[in-house]
Amino acid sequence: MRVLLPFVAMIALAGACSEASAQAQCPELIRLRSKAIEVSRPMNRGLMPDRCDAYIRASLAWSAAVDYARDHQDVCDISNRLLGDLEKYQLDSVTARNNVCAGRPVRPFPADVVLQ
Repeated sequence: MRVLLPFVAMIALAGACSEASAQAQCPELIRLRSKAIEVSRPMNRGLMPDRCDAYIRASLAWSAAVDYARDHQDVCDISNRLLGDLEKYQLDSVTARNNVCAGRPVRPFPADVVLQ
């Protein structure tokens, strides 16, 4: 057990260093992701009078982040998990944009709320 603990600590430290290295190599991905989060933030609070335009901007921002991550996955050492998370946010933003711009709620109501 004593031998295992330093080994696990070294692996954790190496993982943290490689993540920091990836962030230092690709500040553009961090900038694009931060922009997408910032553009999406006002919609969550319902402060935008023209919601369709806001959802369009958010979906375009997430698309830019995903495109950059795909194009630079090897160079920036972007994990498949991170790419999958970004793609999920993009899909969610496109679905929300399509719903809002069509005059529907952002997310469909649960089945027990829908009257038949």
